[in-house]
Formats: sequence, C-alpha cells, structure tokens
Amino acid sequence: MSDLQRRMGGTVGTFVALATILGSGMMILPGTSYHELGRSAWIPWAVAAVSVVPLLYCYAWLGRHHPSASGVAHYSGITFGPAVGRTAGMLAALALVAGIPATAITGGRYVAEFSGVASLNWVFPVAVLVGATVVACLGANVSGRLQVGLIVALFALVLCTAVFALKANGVTAPATTLPRFGTLGAVLTAVYVAFTGWETVAFTFEEHKRPDLIPRIFAASYVIVVALYALLLLSLFAVVDPAEKALESAPLLILAQHALGDLGRPIMLLLAVACITANVCASVFALSRLVFGMARSGYLPAPLSRVREHDRNPVTAVLAVGAALTAIVVLSTSGLVGFQVLFVVSGGIYFVLYGVGAAAFAKLASGELARWVSVACAVTVLAVTLLAGPPMWLCWALFALLCLVFLRLRRRPAAPVTSPAGR
Repeated sequence: MSDLQRRMGGTVGTFVALATILGSGMMILPGTSYHELGRSAWIPWAVAAVSVVPLLYCYAWLGRHHPSASGVAHYSGITFGPAVGRTAGMLAALALVAGIPATAITGGRYVAEFSGVASLNWVFPVAVLVGATVVACLGANVSGRLQVGLIVALFALVLCTAVFALKANGVTAPATTLPRFGTLGAVLTAVYVAFTGWETVAFTFEEHKRPDLIPRIFAASYVIVVALYALLLLSLFAVVDPAEKALESAPLLILAQHALGDLGRPIMLLLAVACITANVCASVFALSRLVFGMARSGYLPAPLSRVREHDRNPVTAVLAVGAALTAIVVLSTSGLVGFQVLFVVSGGIYFVLYGVGAAAFAKLASGELARWVSVACAVTVLAVTLLAGPPMWLCWALFALLCLVFLRLRRRPAAPVTSPAGR
C-alpha cells in the first residue's frame, strides 16, 4: 500500500486551509447578502460563523486521530462500512469536480470584466487550472509555498482596501432589524458556501508532519476567515449603497473604486487573481489526494494510486484531475454545461459531507463534550437542510441512493465458476 510523505508543517497547513476556503464565495457573497438585506446582512454571516463551529470541531478531531488522504470517505468508511465510505468519497469528488471549475470560471469573469478582454472568460480559467496541475505535480512543498505567498498578498490587498474605505467614510453601525424569515433563510443558505472548504482540507491530512496540530490549524484559519469576512462587510456598509445593482456581480470592484478611486480597478484585479489562483491550486491539490486515496482503497482504478518514488507524490492522480477539470471548464465556457449548476451541485454536496463527517465523529468520539458537539451538529445540519429546500434535499437523496447502490453491489454474490472438467 502506498503512503504519502509527511512534510507539511503547521504554518503551511494553515495557509493551505485558508487558500482552500477563500474562493469565489468571498468575491460574490458579501455583496449579494448586502444587496438583499442591507446593513442587516451581518446576521446570516454571524449565524453561519457560529453554527459551523461544531462541524469544524468534528473535522479537526477526525483529522488529528484518523489522518488519511481519503478524508470523509475514510472516516465514514471505518464507521458505517465501505458502501457509505465509497459514497462519501464519490460525492466529495463530484463536489470538487463541480466547484473547482466554477471558481476558476468566476475568476475568468472578474478578470475579463476588469480588463475588458472577453476571451479571458475562458483563457484565465484554463490557464489557472493548467498552472495548478503543474504546481501539484511539483509536490506539497512547492504548492504550499505558493499558497502562502498568494494568501499573504490577498490579505494585504483586502486590508489596504478596507483601511482606506473605513478611514475615509468612518464605520457605519450594522442594523439590528431582523430580516423576514424566508429572505433570511435564503441568504443564510448561500452564505454557508463561504464557510465550506474545511472538509476539503481533510484530504491533505495524511501529509501533515504533526497531526496533533490540525485542531490549531482549523482554529487559526477559522478566526482569520471570520475576521476577513467581517472586514469586507463593514467596508461595504461604509462606502456602498445596498441598492447598487453591481453588488450582485462585482461587489469588491465597487468597494475598491469607492475606497481607492482610480487605483481600485487594478488592485481588485490583483485581488481576484490571487484569491482564485490560491483557491484553485489548493483545491486541485486536495482533489488529487482524494482520488489517490479512493484508488488506494479500491474504489477507483488502481493506476491512480501510483506515487512518484523520490517524493511520494501521486502524479498520475494529479494529471487525471487536471485533465478532467480543464475539460469541464471548456464545456462550461462553451455553454454546454450550466455555470450555475456547478455551484448548486458543489454547495449542496459540501454540506452533506459536513453532516456525514459529523455522524462519523459522533460514532468514533466519546465523552461529554463529544456528545454535546454531536447534538449541536445534528441541530445545525437539520436546520440548514430544512431552510435550503429542494436543492439540498436532492443532495441528501443522492447520498442515500448511492449508498443503496454500493451496498447492493457488495452483497451481490459472485457468479459460480465452472471448471472445464466439470462441463
């Protein structure tokens, strides 16, 4: 059995987590929520930030005690059996195969709009996926260092924009008016996408030198992500009218133009490139590890579990992932695959995987704290599933259907073999 080399430290692991979590959600969701709810937009963000904590605790605990490239597929497999593990792994792969191209295409749209070059709608996502595949082939050290640089640049740009916006206009107090329940539920469901990604980080746990640092990595990345989203919302409250239509398509561009004037456009172009590139690089790296882990477990073709001898890097899985994602981007930018469909599929499945991971934690962990965390996770998963409506219900139905299919395949008896002499 092939194992990956443990070479990722705590600092790089934290930046990899940040790169995985921060993506197209940061580029769009602060603006759309502000456009819908005005200065009450902080409420769904606060609810999402608080309610996701128990789920993150589950994944941090699982990563520390059961580090594996298969992530949720491994946790659910050792807890509920191979059929559930295989289903979780397949759905995780499907979520990433849909979500990574959607993120890359979002970046292409931003870059094309900022630069005025329409062809960048497809050239940028293809280029960033090819680049991410090359980086993943070079190994965890190169990928990690690149993501550290991109995330540091991203934070510097966001901080610069926010400081200028708040210094020029002052802090506008958030509203305390509670939005209508239906509107709040719809925005909350969308905002949860901005807090997905930690379950994807789990696919890199096998390469951590010290799994005992994983809870600290989760805690540090969570605090930084929440602070970043809060800073963006406060900046929007201060300088942008919630009625502006552009908030639905390019909210950070509007913010930068209000805060920095003529410098806003090129700075926001750099921010978009840094954010999307970091997220795609981290996600391609994570997906290649999932594909490797699934192949090692016998759920995908065995050649995908091959590793390069000198650095234990699963290059075959990396190349397969890069080729598949690039093909999906080409199909989507050609109009053959709906762009919105990619986001719907990815967001719904991500939350299903949170629930599956929480259920595995409830079975594997013991003690009073574990019981309270499990109850909190159950309440969160049930509430979000009910609020999200049919798209989320369909994702849970798909999970149940695949479990049944894989369970029947495992129980199907092998056909009897008749020896030639017995004919």
